[in-house]
Amino acid sequence: MSFEPWVAQELRLTDKDLKQLHLVPAFQILVCRCEVARRRGASKPLVTASPKLAGGNSRTLTRRMLGQLGYNRDQLRVIHRLLAGSSGGWEGLLALFATGKHLSPRQRGYARRQVQLFTASIER
Repeated sequence: MSFEPWVAQELRLTDKDLKQLHLVPAFQILVCRCEVARRRGASKPLVTASPKLAGGNSRTLTRRMLGQLGYNRDQLRVIHRLLAGSSGGWEGLLALFATGKHLSPRQRGYARRQVQLFTASIER
């Protein structure tokens, strides 16, 4: 299963939700970042996309690339965390999808709250 139907099913998102979040293009950007890191010999290429674990230049580049999708500051923070994880233990949709895991009810709740935060930032 590709990312778009997987995330729609796991988070119970509609096509409209996916388009509003620009989730697929954001996912593609993070995958490209990880692929470049892998080609350069990174032992943990997913760290490259991380909003907390990646080095400063890597984080800046990732945020700049995601910013090209038109996110405002709050949306950018939410999307980066939703896809790439957080220091609080959230693995991120990218890692969960890559390992073929289904979201637990707790993970689903966290991800849905991130989607709600994103949506609230549009209405401001």
